[in-house]
Amino acid sequence: MPFQTVSISMPFRYFSAISLAAFTVTTLVTVFLLAAPAQSRVAWELRQTITPDASPLDVAASIDGSRIFVLTKGGKVQIFDPNGELIASIPVSPKMERITAIGLQQVGIPEKIFLSGKEAGIVQELTLEFAVPIDISGAPVLGPADAPVKIVEFSDFLCPHCATVKSLTEEIQRLYPQQVKVVFKNFPLSRDGLSIPAALAAMAAHRQGKFWEFHARLFKAQRELSPEKIRVIAQDLQLDLTRFDQDIKSQELAKYLEKDIRDGQMAGVRGTPTIFINGMLLKQRDLATMQLMVNQALQRNQSR
Repeated sequence: MPFQTVSISMPFRYFSAISLAAFTVTTLVTVFLLAAPAQSRVAWELRQTITPDASPLDVAASIDGSRIFVLTKGGKVQIFDPNGELIASIPVSPKMERITAIGLQQVGIPEKIFLSGKEAGIVQELTLEFAVPIDISGAPVLGPADAPVKIVEFSDFLCPHCATVKSLTEEIQRLYPQQVKVVFKNFPLSRDGLSIPAALAAMAAHRQGKFWEFHARLFKAQRELSPEKIRVIAQDLQLDLTRFDQDIKSQELAKYLEKDIRDGQMAGVRGTPTIFINGMLLKQRDLATMQLMVNQALQRNQSR
């Protein structure tokens, strides 16, 4: 049978409709295939809602997310922690409209925020320094337990500079007998030598109510310190030597010392002596600076 060619004629409008439908289906499939992977790469949830006390104009955050800064209408910067709890509220110019946070706060290095506003025509820089929380439970304390100003000293009994702090804190306590208490935290810089044995001996003396006497004798004998000298000090202070020896070797005191070191590391301590006044780093170890910071701490306490 000879091959025959058969031609089929179709109205143009009918062909166009079919082509359009095919194009539409193809396009929808393509869009779906492109969109679906993008959706699958995003998982989200509403963690919290922060409610400032006025309408928010702008928001910024620390690089590590530890603080959230909200600029509100009427001239205020409210600072929140990651859980949405208000840390502080700072009055600023009501003409400010934008806020930017710069830098990760480190101990002794203030964090910066910048404020700007078209109407104001200026940019303002604010430096912020935050108090460091330090656990002092079980630590030796000198001064009234309810004193509003807490001076925390991280120290090493083998550190020559640490030996000079005693006269400074004694003078501050003489000037502020009811307002200041001094707290000692061990921060031995070396795992070798006598730094750790001296710290353990001082804490063993603390268990017998003789920490500050032992503390003073250790620093006084710093240049001639030895295991034998440490024991002589214990004898001179009439400590129960059997209990003293047991405490020095106990796991409990070893764990306490490790906690002191860990507390120091969390507070950003890198060397000794490091001193905090109500959580604020003392940057200059002199009486005038310490007095200034004590007065500032008292003022903040009164304004609460």
